[in-house]
Amino acid sequence: MHLTPAMVTALRSGRFPIAPLIRADLPGYTLLHLVGAGVAPWGGDVYTGKDARFGALLSAGNIKDGVGDEAPEWDLTFAPPSETAAALISNPAMQGSQIRAWLAVVNPATGIVLSDPLPTFVGTLDVPRLRVGKKTRTVEWRCLSALDTFHDTNEGARLSDAWHKSVWTGETGLANMSGIDRTSYWGVEDPPSNVVYAGAAGSFGRDNYRVVSS
Repeated sequence: MHLTPAMVTALRSGRFPIAPLIRADLPGYTLLHLVGAGVAPWGGDVYTGKDARFGALLSAGNIKDGVGDEAPEWDLTFAPPSETAAALISNPAMQGSQIRAWLAVVNPATGIVLSDPLPTFVGTLDVPRLRVGKKTRTVEWRCLSALDTFHDTNEGARLSDAWHKSVWTGETGLANMSGIDRTSYWGVEDPPSNVVYAGAAGSFGRDNYRVVSS
């Protein structure tokens, strides 16, 4: 998956802001979140920077590439506006809900999402955690890539030494393999390099990214 030519051209112009989009299909509710301020209509839905029920997204961690027998995972942290919202967003019933994310580019003159956004994550909510501190209340979501389900059927660990030995006991071909200078990543063709983002959630302006290659 790559940025479309239209997205690359727009980003190189320095006039089109990035709009990361997150969709969570929860029991009885769909969370449509725009990382940052404002709104972004796309696909018949409207993504907003602050959800009426669950509040704002404080941070979206880097999507961690899985290596070996680990699948990619992603951490999201929300600031629920009330105790009721905190209870809802950290409810164990949320576990297993589908989480998806895209990297979109918005035309600032029209507010319309440009071309087809780039899919960056597809997975499920694994563990919601409520954290309460002094005058603070946050909910952390640990999300696992859809590739994690492959481990349940032993279909996703072919490059794992542990899996290899579980099938061929005592066979150390993977353990002793040498001369490999390339890491095998889950879910991506190569480590992402097209767009480098520098900034915090809520600060997706045109000065917070740069295109380093196409």
